[in-house]
Amino acid sequence: MTLKKFSILIPAVMLPLGIWLGYRVFRDHSLAEIVDSVASIPFANLASALACAAASYVCLTGFDALAVRHVGRSLPYRKIALTSFVSLSIGHNVGVAVLSSGALRYRLYSGFGFSALEVGEIILFCAVTVGLGLMSLGGLVLLLRPDLGLGMIGLTSAAVRGVGVLCLALAGAYVLLAWRRRRPLSIRGHDFSVPDARIAMAQIAVGTANFAFVAATLHQLLAGSAEYTETVAAYVLANAVGLVSHVPGGLGVLEYVISSLVAQGNVIAALIVFRIVYFFVPLVLGSSLLAGTELFRSLSS
Repeated sequence: MTLKKFSILIPAVMLPLGIWLGYRVFRDHSLAEIVDSVASIPFANLASALACAAASYVCLTGFDALAVRHVGRSLPYRKIALTSFVSLSIGHNVGVAVLSSGALRYRLYSGFGFSALEVGEIILFCAVTVGLGLMSLGGLVLLLRPDLGLGMIGLTSAAVRGVGVLCLALAGAYVLLAWRRRRPLSIRGHDFSVPDARIAMAQIAVGTANFAFVAATLHQLLAGSAEYTETVAAYVLANAVGLVSHVPGGLGVLEYVISSLVAQGNVIAALIVFRIVYFFVPLVLGSSLLAGTELFRSLSS
């Protein structure tokens, strides 16, 4: 079995780990306690969380818009937004996002006349934008609040600052590479073109904004019981662990890491509603849009 075929099985293999971690988070709380804690979240905070989640998904459409521009194609924004939202709202829940959302991107972009090579570049471009966003936001928070590292990850303030500087330096190196390099990079026999410096800087900006809005979604649901910078640090670390683990949607992993790092406030309720607001609601909407798109295509063919 090739590595590519094996990678498809990773979510199924890792899902039990996520379920076990999720069980550890909720095992000390009765159903009645959980229901009461969820009901206690103020409506204003819930509305703000929904708005922040929507803003994040708008930023994610920017990933695709920049990618389409990078490959030298032109496509109306409504089609880019449709492809991005459908692919990511489903991919976020399935796991191994490069493969799951990538397959959906290929299905939709190929219908708009894109070649397999162009779609492959778009998928890689968006994956790089995710990494740049996580590094940039994480680096900023660690520089602004190095004290968070003492309780969260057991590092000294100096070490935390060093990690923050390294994250921002890597993002800066990417822009420098985009500014200086004109030839494609060759990775395992495949050539990938490097975007120009303006697109590279836009990647960092929209990637950082995306994760800032995701963290803000969780922060609103915590109803002010934790500082925003603390929420950002916890989410960035939890999301990085979730991406590495390949657990579908980071199920259980996000909850375990965040609950371990953010101890105060109504964390259990915030995590449940965050899962609903940022994952399940978009999944329902994205699946409906995908079904409608496929139905429209079948009727038009």
